[in-house]
Amino acid sequence: MAKYFCPRCGIPLSEEYLLMAGEQFDCPDCNRAVNLGQIAPELVRQLAEQQRLGVEETTPGGRMQCRLIDQELVIYIPPGTSKSARSMGCFAVFWLGFMVVFTSAWIGTGQMFQGEGPWFLIPILSLFWLIGLGMLYGWLRGRYGKVYVLVEANRLVKRFELFGREKMREYTLDENSKASLVESFRLNNQPVHAVSVTTTGRPAKFGTFFSREEKDWLVRRINRHLDSPSD
Repeated sequence: MAKYFCPRCGIPLSEEYLLMAGEQFDCPDCNRAVNLGQIAPELVRQLAEQQRLGVEETTPGGRMQCRLIDQELVIYIPPGTSKSARSMGCFAVFWLGFMVVFTSAWIGTGQMFQGEGPWFLIPILSLFWLIGLGMLYGWLRGRYGKVYVLVEANRLVKRFELFGREKMREYTLDENSKASLVESFRLNNQPVHAVSVTTTGRPAKFGTFFSREEKDWLVRRINRHLDSPSD
């Protein structure tokens, strides 16, 4: 049963979420500002004690937030603003713009409705539209999505938030789990990497649209927490 609730809209909030969100945060449901002290003063004291002991770490660029709370590594990864994020967004817009022009021109000839013309274009156009929309969605996730990562000895919890909607997934870790960089996709024939943590099932991936320095730091910090040497 939920212990904490948003004072604005009443949505239940887990302790894990509150520890990752910090003392001031926006409610994931109503997007209104919430003060942690209003709903969980004991957690505010816990965060203050951890900060007094110097467990909050400075990350490259100062954008990410990293805390060690009761042997739990909590990392907040804000929306990415790297060159690869901007490039992917521009490419997605260009791709979809071309598809709008091409599709409109084909429909405008009237052949589609008269039973004439190359009908094999329909599945090809559908595929190209799906590719363009997929790139646009991937860019929106990287450019505006927020990621919260909780790492313990035997599990990793990743919470993703985009435009007020959130998705949380839990992964099981074992003694062989470690973080590394893996290729996520290619942009202009150049690989774009993501941080990947091996688990007992599907790996947990995040941080695609951050700088290489920031991703390298994440790999080293997570592996240090898992007592696994970095590659």
